[in-house]
Amino acid sequence: MARRTTRGIKKSYVEAPIVFDDEDEPIPVTSKDSDDEDFAAPEPAQEEEDDKDEEADMADPTSEEDEAEDDEDDGDADGKKNDASSQPKKHRNTGAGMIQSRKGFHDIPHYPLETRIVTRVYAGPLRRYARYSALRDSMYGPEYNRIKIIWDLEMRWAEFPALPPRYLPHEPQGICPSPWLAPAFERTQEQNAARWYNNYYAKSPEVQQCHLLSSHEGEHLIPQAGGDLVTFIGPWDRQGEFRFAQGQSLPITASGLPTSTSEDQDKSSTGWMLDIGSIPLAMGWVPSLVNAKQVLAIASIPFADQEPRRQEDGADKHQDPGAMAEGCVQLWEFTPKEAGKTLARPSTTPARLIRTLCFSWGRPKRLQWCPVPFESVGSYGLLAILTGDGKARIIDVKKVEEGSAPVYEWVQSPVVTLGIDDDYNNKVTCLSWVNINRIALGHSDGSVTLWSIFPRKMLQRVGVHTTYVIDICSAYPSNPYLVASIPVGGCATLTDLSQPSSELTYFPVPAISFQPNMLCWNESMQGFMALYPSSTPNTTIAFLHHRFFCQARSICTGPNTITCISAGATHPFVLAGCADGSLFSCNALQKLFKQKGEPLQKIKVMEHEYRPIRRPELQGKDSSRPVRGAVRILQGFLPEPNDDPRTEKRKELDRKKKLERMKTASGKKKGRPRKNGGTVEDLHREAELDDKLASRVVTHEPLTRLTTIVWNPNMQYSCWAACAMASGIIRVMDLGVQ
Repeated sequence: MARRTTRGIKKSYVEAPIVFDDEDEPIPVTSKDSDDEDFAAPEPAQEEEDDKDEEADMADPTSEEDEAEDDEDDGDADGKKNDASSQPKKHRNTGAGMIQSRKGFHDIPHYPLETRIVTRVYAGPLRRYARYSALRDSMYGPEYNRIKIIWDLEMRWAEFPALPPRYLPHEPQGICPSPWLAPAFERTQEQNAARWYNNYYAKSPEVQQCHLLSSHEGEHLIPQAGGDLVTFIGPWDRQGEFRFAQGQSLPITASGLPTSTSEDQDKSSTGWMLDIGSIPLAMGWVPSLVNAKQVLAIASIPFADQEPRRQEDGADKHQDPGAMAEGCVQLWEFTPKEAGKTLARPSTTPARLIRTLCFSWGRPKRLQWCPVPFESVGSYGLLAILTGDGKARIIDVKKVEEGSAPVYEWVQSPVVTLGIDDDYNNKVTCLSWVNINRIALGHSDGSVTLWSIFPRKMLQRVGVHTTYVIDICSAYPSNPYLVASIPVGGCATLTDLSQPSSELTYFPVPAISFQPNMLCWNESMQGFMALYPSSTPNTTIAFLHHRFFCQARSICTGPNTITCISAGATHPFVLAGCADGSLFSCNALQKLFKQKGEPLQKIKVMEHEYRPIRRPELQGKDSSRPVRGAVRILQGFLPEPNDDPRTEKRKELDRKKKLERMKTASGKKKGRPRKNGGTVEDLHREAELDDKLASRVVTHEPLTRLTTIVWNPNMQYSCWAACAMASGIIRVMDLGVQ
């Protein structure tokens, strides 16, 4: 029996899922081995009329917050109470921990045949005004064991509104492996991967061709920054100036200063900061089941590739086909402390470059590791890379000897090259692993394909979209063949590749998306995190459950354009990066089950700002090495309400209108005139909300933005997160709290 008192009113968990009501019958709880032969369909319940148009609600990311507050303080100005007999009877809220009656679930209505009715709208059993118990039972029920799992997870992290806990899985509030999988699922997958790997190399031992390069040749193939980076880091009131050279790494304390210069008593490391000297586009942690050193793969491009083109420069070097023919992927190693009674912590050992994969297929655009570890066969794993020539390639990355110098490797031919060669100019645009030997690809013609790596074969090709597919994500490991995809123009779609002709759904609001790294799967919540699909620009992150993909729920709203999203593999905490360089974190599961009037929080983890050196006379006066720019990183922000500024603005206006009505009513009764104006606190609050709304359209320096974020998927390191900035800075942080 667990009692929860930290959120809203006190609630207790009830083991027996039985609801007694005057009109409803109790729900019998059947055993796991029982079948549904004796199940009798309930009579269709009378549907409530919607207060607002459903299609308009879907187009507005804040409509669900508005609907939840519509019934609050809606009395008339005279203070008269409405007659109870004239109000329609409402269903009783069964409370937390109770499963609602089956009369709460109604049959899906028939498809409307009248042409005047808009059919591109969701009309299923889950309503947008459903909250907490009704939402929980609809999304994760009606099976009692599934409802109990999500309830236990919500209770597990209820006291952590913004950052994940640094506790082991066996502790009540610790991170945990997926409860939706069978026990020992990871070990079984690793054994299957080793068996597949040995069988593959037994039949094709020389399929991947590569050779080593000298350090001079390898360093020449890495994108060069052309100068050092001046950084201002540390507490906001006493920041220090440090100069970062390309390839340099420093361990960072909790205050943000390097461990060697920090004045804090606690000089333990909380992460690293390094400069790769190029624009990072994609990152990925090597999956591992062993508590060893962590390896991060980084795909980057030179700054010159994204410089604005000017006509007065004459010949454009970007038009040269060989100018961007070479690319590389860097592998960096991070050493942890010895694991104690908590999760692994960063050490004071600087991060180091251990391997560089070089190739001539074009710039790397995306990369993703196979989610199954290959440690037992002496390999980091299979790395899928999307390159500039429009092909996806799989590379087997071998382990590096302990303490060895950086290895520079030229890959002539990969394990396999994937792409459609029969269609003209049909390129691969995104990729996502489905399992050990399956990978899903998105294409420029809008189709989604499923490939077998060995033997190489295209298993399926589904015409999901009609435009360029910008993002694709598989629901591995619990639902690997559920693949979500987002096009440049169109509707976000979820496809079941096991039955693609019949099992397909989409969010019924078309949107335009140009930004990658905006779609990810959260195993704990059994859904996808993505930018809220809307026909108008917005800065809201949405949660789309795989069973109700066509109805989104808002999770977090950023102050500026969202550029990247990442959800934890062993917890429901979400990181969101913005174009203004800010990084936010929040508890998505707590936000999903928010109750009316419950205050929720999010926190700004850090803020990055970049300024280039535009005048040549300022570049490296006091040093032989030039300076390419300056960076300032701020941290130590206080938590703030996890709400949309538009919703807060509407609430503030409603509150002021209510006060005006009360003053008018009291003035009429007492014969006094109504006073206008508000308090100083009200004026400051209104100005703050106006600033939040205005910040969404502010443009910033292009290299200020955050390009990609990734949580560490490994159990002991699941509180580690890597954040990449367009200025070339990579910051690895331990965000766990106690």
